[in-house]
Amino acid sequence: MDHKYYKILIEKKIDKLIDDDELLMLNKHLETCEECRNDLKEVEEMEKLIKMHRYRSPEDKIWTEYKGGFYAKIERGIGWIFFSIGIIVLLISGMFYFIRDFLLDSSVSLILRFGISALIIGFIILLVSIIRERVFFNKRERYKEVKR
Repeated sequence: MDHKYYKILIEKKIDKLIDDDELLMLNKHLETCEECRNDLKEVEEMEKLIKMHRYRSPEDKIWTEYKGGFYAKIERGIGWIFFSIGIIVLLISGMFYFIRDFLLDSSVSLILRFGISALIIGFIILLVSIIRERVFFNKRERYKEVKR
């Protein structure tokens, strides 16, 4: 016997998405099918275990103390330093290969080289502008001392 449909009904029952007709059909099937009864029992037990072990978020006070702690600031600072170094190295090497392999390649048309260069320069200018704007407004944020 193919139990795929009844296994779907068991999942719907556990998730409380089953309608009355399906529940009636499932209960009728469970009366005669030990395999599906065992599956339902296992799924219900698993659901109970999952509900017992829910993740609890730490209190706001604990988060505030952690974020303001010395080690958290040092870790975050070191992480940003290494991230920045990695980005700088990748950008410099990318620019080198872009210039060497694309801009100085005479087989690529001059218009295409100019167009792509203008696109990249425009993107960089816009990116710097957005970053500068965010830094400017974050420094002048009136409500940064307000806690949620």
